Amino acid sequence: MAAASIVGLGLAWNAGLFSGAADAAAAESAALREAAARRAEQLAFTEVYLRHETKEMRVANGETLVGLLTRAGASSSDASAALTSIADVYNPRRLRPGQAISLYFQRDGSDAQLTGVAFRSEPGASVTANRTTSGGFEAREVQMPLTFEIARIAAPVETSLYSSALELGATDREVAALADAFSYDVDFQRDVRPGDDFELVFERFYDDEGNTVRTGDLLFVSLESSRGSREFYQFMAPGDARPDWYDADGKSARRFLMKTPINGARLSSGFGMRRHPILGYSRMHRGTDFAAPTGTPILAAGDGVVERAGPFSSFGNYVRIRHANGYETAYAHMSRFARGMRAGARVRQGQVIGYVGTTGRSTGPHLHYEVMRRGQQVNPMSLRVANGRNLTGRALELFMIERARIDTLRQVRARENPAQEAVATPTAASGAGSL
Repeated sequence: MAAASIVGLGLAWNAGLFSGAADAAAAESAALREAAARRAEQLAFTEVYLRHETKEMRVANGETLVGLLTRAGASSSDASAALTSIADVYNPRRLRPGQAISLYFQRDGSDAQLTGVAFRSEPGASVTANRTTSGGFEAREVQMPLTFEIARIAAPVETSLYSSALELGATDREVAALADAFSYDVDFQRDVRPGDDFELVFERFYDDEGNTVRTGDLLFVSLESSRGSREFYQFMAPGDARPDWYDADGKSARRFLMKTPINGARLSSGFGMRRHPILGYSRMHRGTDFAAPTGTPILAAGDGVVERAGPFSSFGNYVRIRHANGYETAYAHMSRFARGMRAGARVRQGQVIGYVGTTGRSTGPHLHYEVMRRGQQVNPMSLRVANGRNLTGRALELFMIERARIDTLRQVRARENPAQEAVATPTAASGAGSL
């Protein structure tokens, strides 16, 4: 029995050896087949990949989208078909010189067939057109995911505050709000120079390329210029219909009268004695002239009642407004009046009352602006008037809470991007800057 058991065990061991060898051979064969399949798949993928070709093009001056497609090698029929599909979702005339366009081709020997077109239609959106199985093209505009942040820009002015702010991610909206906050005592043409520092804190939505798509509330503005350092916080007091600007103590940025009732204009002639450009002799210039293109809006410098609106001697089209405390303002040489401008009409500060022109005795389009105090003309640029409402009581308490929140956001953003203030490098210049 013992011998038989030993023989049986030997046979079983031999069978195990044969079985193990067979399994190993089968595994090796399966591995070889899998490796061969991977090589074949890789070769097939490589062949397909090599047949695909991508071209990055830029729109040339005066070039149409069809012209760019054919310049890249697309057939006229493919270029026309792609253009037709894109025109359903986007106007190709909006493309500008220098804009990047991605093109995709399927290559077969020396021939290449257009299979796709892609480009950014605007910040936060892209247009793609792909060839369909039927041989045509189908286009769509895709909105890209947006990221929200509290943005902080702190930098010196380069050539102008406007261009510096836009270069760092702000939009026209933020620059206009900054101009509004400082318009009561800052002349952007004379007071702001390259090297002056400014800061903006605002809500921003940006796309995957970092482009600003849209902005929300502007929370804080500051400007350090020849007139000193000023900073304002945006706050909507209880009962108000819209937010306003206040300094760190809750005093309104607004003044009883605006110093410059026009945006983006150049001071062309100040208050005082001058040689008259038309009459040719020296006489007192009892106002301030702002040169600006015809049609530029003119704003009411303060709340008041229109005393006169119409043609008036050498002033051409003319508006005079009566304000409180014995003040009056006058606006001359308008090209036309805003709707509703007539004697007796009430206007509010910042309301458009007319548009720049060159009517009357004038050498070119400009606004002649006068300020009268008890019937006597005074220099608008040196005018010192009381500011608007100052916060008190519960409104002041709420403002202080909001100010602390905004200051915390400023500090956090400054720590996150300590080198941001060096992004814009001051440019040496002797002339005055501009908005």
